[in-house]
Amino acid sequence: MVGVPLTVRCLVATGAAAALIGCSPGSDTGSDTGSDPASGPASGPRPESATSSAATTAAPAVDPGRQAYLDAVNSLCDALLPKVVEATRGGSTDVPATEWVTTWPAHKALLDGFDADLAKVTVPPAAKDSAEVMAAYVVWANGIDERRITAARKGEKAWQAELAAEVGIESTPALTALGPAGFSQNCQAR
Repeated sequence: MVGVPLTVRCLVATGAAAALIGCSPGSDTGSDTGSDPASGPASGPRPESATSSAATTAAPAVDPGRQAYLDAVNSLCDALLPKVVEATRGGSTDVPATEWVTTWPAHKALLDGFDADLAKVTVPPAAKDSAEVMAAYVVWANGIDERRITAARKGEKAWQAELAAEVGIESTPALTALGPAGFSQNCQAR
């Protein structure tokens, strides 16, 4: 059985959760119904203290330069994901070592192309921290890729040992830092 890779499963789960949250009665739909999700429908206008605290806890505005950088990189990631899924015949590591070796050249070419395109994206001063997160992720991902292909070339036993060693990989700091830095889940395709 070909399994769905953890990255793809995370993307689907995260997307489903975001859709559900976005469609929940308490979500911001752009209209104020006068209801408070925690206490149910309001019988009248909200008290001043409720609206004041909401305003002070709102997310800070994102610098336009940083947002432009994030939009550009996330667009690259969005374009990369379906190509990686296609090149790897489903995007899963739950394949025999020989298949990983067979699909690696096309996969590697996509990653190299992404890296070349990423290097062309202008990093404004306000996006410096996000760019550093992405750079650290690329270094980490290159290490994972190198370990995977080295193991797969050694044979099935080494390949399975590498995959077993990756249990818990989703909690690696280089990976978990992507979201808070403003990158989409699709950037995990890199």
